[in-house]
Amino acid sequence: VSIVIGPRSAIFAPLANPGLLVVDEEHEASYKQFDAVPRYNARDVAVYRASLAGAVVILGSATPSVESYYNAESGKYTLLELPDRVDQARLPTIEIVDMTKERKAFLADIRTKLRESGEKFPKHMPQTSISRLLEQQILLRLQKNEGVILLQNRRGFSHVVECFECGYVERCRNCDVTLTYHSVKKHLRCHYCGAVTKPPTVCPSCGGVDIRFHAFGTQQVHEELSQKFPDACILRMDLDTTTRKGSHSKLLEQFGSRQADILLGTQMVAKGLDFPHVTLVGVISADTQMLLPDFRSAERTFQLLTQVAGRAGRSNLAGEVVIQTMQAGHYSLKHVLTHDYKGFYKEELAYRKELEYPPFSRIVLVEFSGENEGEVQSAAQKFGQILKNDGVEKTSRLLGPADAAIPKVRNRFRKFILLKNSKVNDPSGRRVLEALKRAREKVEAELKRRQVLVTIDVDPQGVM
Repeated sequence: VSIVIGPRSAIFAPLANPGLLVVDEEHEASYKQFDAVPRYNARDVAVYRASLAGAVVILGSATPSVESYYNAESGKYTLLELPDRVDQARLPTIEIVDMTKERKAFLADIRTKLRESGEKFPKHMPQTSISRLLEQQILLRLQKNEGVILLQNRRGFSHVVECFECGYVERCRNCDVTLTYHSVKKHLRCHYCGAVTKPPTVCPSCGGVDIRFHAFGTQQVHEELSQKFPDACILRMDLDTTTRKGSHSKLLEQFGSRQADILLGTQMVAKGLDFPHVTLVGVISADTQMLLPDFRSAERTFQLLTQVAGRAGRSNLAGEVVIQTMQAGHYSLKHVLTHDYKGFYKEELAYRKELEYPPFSRIVLVEFSGENEGEVQSAAQKFGQILKNDGVEKTSRLLGPADAAIPKVRNRFRKFILLKNSKVNDPSGRRVLEALKRAREKVEAELKRRQVLVTIDVDPQGVM
């Protein structure tokens, strides 16, 4: 065997003398194994394996991870660039729709109609997920028999408290990540430092009272599209519609053969699709990724939007992208608008440096889980105290213990300790890893007695 192609596990293929390792879409979080031990990143394993074998490793991406691009800029990696699209295809034009203004206009129309009819105003006014611009552009494509792809990446967003009048979202003052709403305890919590606050009843930004704890999912968007475009054939591609064997391929075949007009889906419609007849891509809400409680949320937003924008105009037909958002001033959108990766990277790097996030530090996540919440909390607190007594704060900033963003999974409660390990004071990370090993050895017997499982994740891809 001379060539091996596969998923992340292929990096461990028993080739005696590998000469070339290629990691395609190196920025993808799926290269990190997060559901079993060891929690490795196949990209990083590829780099290490290549160094041992004296081989060449190629990390390919149109939107490289900040860490990889930083390594290229600093001379650790060699930077090679392909600035033009295949076959000299033009980049699509991108338009941003400010949904705060759109919703205000929509609500004004509803209020006028209610006043004229004499009906009472409901507590929560109805909302639309489709802006006037996107509706017009979809209608135009249907008339021209061209394809439309719509993205609504719903994951995680329902836990964000949002003002539906101006788009304001509460953020942690210490960590600059969104606060997560916990419906059981009815509070907002930061899943980095553990800070807790009450959810607002009045928006501190605009004074509005339409505070909501949910957003539109793909099913709701599908229903609205069906009402607006009753003659169009609409396919929905998400976890619910692709569980059966072959369903994913069947949906793509239907759309590719033009048996359907609109393909609506989660992030699975954003990457790798090549349909020459698609001239319009619509993003229902760019905020779904942007508002996750993760320091990489801006980077993931830029990557996802850039990837999905690339589905439009892949032939001689001009492409257009309409991105809807309540956060129209966000810097990630500013750079998506102009296809400017380097501009985004520069701004994101300054933010990472100020708050000591990677590549200027190494993140270590220690997860505690068990069926008894009190035992989990006690174990996490003792573990954290042992680390402090061992002097870990000389090289790292210790945050927590705090509830996980998803505090209970499979009937097990989850708590986190997060360490920001300084690359200045501990360049190799050896000191923090040795401290973690000592702490684990000291509490091992107690963890068994309390029936608490501890998982240490170096360079996690998220803290959900």
